[in-house]
Amino acid sequence: MFEESLIIALIVFSIWYTMQEGEIFGWLGTWFNKHLPYAIHPPLYDCNICMCPWYGSALYVILYGINWQWPVVVITAMGINVVINKWSPDKDMQTNSMVKENES
Repeated sequence: MFEESLIIALIVFSIWYTMQEGEIFGWLGTWFNKHLPYAIHPPLYDCNICMCPWYGSALYVILYGINWQWPVVVITAMGINVVINKWSPDKDMQTNSMVKENES
């Protein structure tokens, strides 16, 4: 069950990442940002944790069918994306640390 959660989490993370500015589907994220209400931005393209229940459910049904493990796998995938977000460095933090290193 953890393997299924990891697969779902990484696929959702990949979908989220590709819609960031400067990535392959960044134009889609920009279009969503301009044409859709703010309330649906996080579950549609802006938050990989918020996307998990929606994209993760669809992916789970496509990949594994419907069974009793579906909600557990999707909730675990959300948790995995929380951990990924906590471990991944902020772009601002990287820039600030590089500036401090160059000043020394």
